[in-house]
Amino acid sequence: MMTIDRSKTKLKKRGYTFQPFAVPEKGIPLADLNLPPDREIIVFARGGESRALDMREMAYHHVAQGTLAGQPYLVSF
Repeated sequence: MMTIDRSKTKLKKRGYTFQPFAVPEKGIPLADLNLPPDREIIVFARGGESRALDMREMAYHHVAQGTLAGQPYLVSF
């Protein structure tokens, strides 16, 4: 499991800390989520594996970290 560096998510002037987005290590097939057809997602891939993040969740959290194909990633929005 990857450790999230919370010091990178703090706005020092305001003192507000964004909560990191908890991305599961194993993805859930999009077809199983019954998302509405107009739902916007961010999709990224590496080494034959892919992940999709909900744009609304990313608009709140701003940062998602995890591992994909055995390598760490960080997505910001």
